[in-house]
Amino acid sequence: MGRPNQPITRSHARMGSWDYWRPAAEGVLELGTVRGEAVGLPTHFHWKDQLTFVLSGRRRFVVGGEVVVLEPGDGTVIPAGVPHRSLSEPDGVLCFNAYVPPVEYAVTDLMSAIRRLRLEANHICWEGVATAIRHHQSGLREIAYDAVAAPVGCVATVGAIATRLGVSREGFSRTFVKHHGMPPHAYWLMHRLNKARDLLRAGQTIADVAFEMGFADQSHLGRWFKRAFGITPGLYRRA
Repeated sequence: MGRPNQPITRSHARMGSWDYWRPAAEGVLELGTVRGEAVGLPTHFHWKDQLTFVLSGRRRFVVGGEVVVLEPGDGTVIPAGVPHRSLSEPDGVLCFNAYVPPVEYAVTDLMSAIRRLRLEANHICWEGVATAIRHHQSGLREIAYDAVAAPVGCVATVGAIATRLGVSREGFSRTFVKHHGMPPHAYWLMHRLNKARDLLRAGQTIADVAFEMGFADQSHLGRWFKRAFGITPGLYRRA
C-alpha cells in the first residue's frame, strides 16, 4: 500500500491542497493528505469517523464551539456526524486524514502508536498507520439518523417539517441547531454531499451523481463539494 510522495511547493502552500485515495487496507475506507496555508473549511461533517494526525505545522478545528489545536505529532478522532470546521494556517501544515468506520477507539493509545511510527513529512508508512488503527478499534458504534435529521428525497423544507411536527419554523430551527450543531438546510445539504461522495467513490459519473442528489448540474454540485471537502468532484473521483 502506498502513495507517491509529493513535494510541498510555495504555490501549494498558499492555496492549500487536498489529496485522497483508497488504500487496500482493512478497516480504512479512505486516506488523504492536507497541506498548505489555505486549509480552512466551513462547518461540515462526515458519515465516517475522521482520524487526523499532524506531521508538520499546526492544524486547528472548531468542534462544538471549542478550538482543538493539533501540533506536530498530535492527532484526534472526530466522530461521524459531528459538525466541525477547520481554520486556515498562515504558517502552513502537513497532516493526514484517515476515514474509518464508526467504532470505539482508544484515542490516546492510537495516537501514541502512530507517533511511534516516526512519520516524517516526506515519508508516510501507510501500512503501519492502517495496522495501528485496526489494533486500537473495538466494537462498531451505531450512528442513528432520524427522519428529521436526514430527510429522504432531499426535498424537505423547514416549514413542511415544522408543520408536520406541530411547531413553528423558528422553534424547529432553534431546536435543530441545538441538537445537530447546524441549521437544517446546511445539515441536509451535508447529507447530500456525503452521499455524493459515496457515489463518486463507487465510480458513478459526476453528472449522474448531481442528478441523483438533486443538484442543478455538475457545476452546482462541484461548487458545494469543493467548499465542503476542499477538492473538486472530478479530482476526488479520479483518486
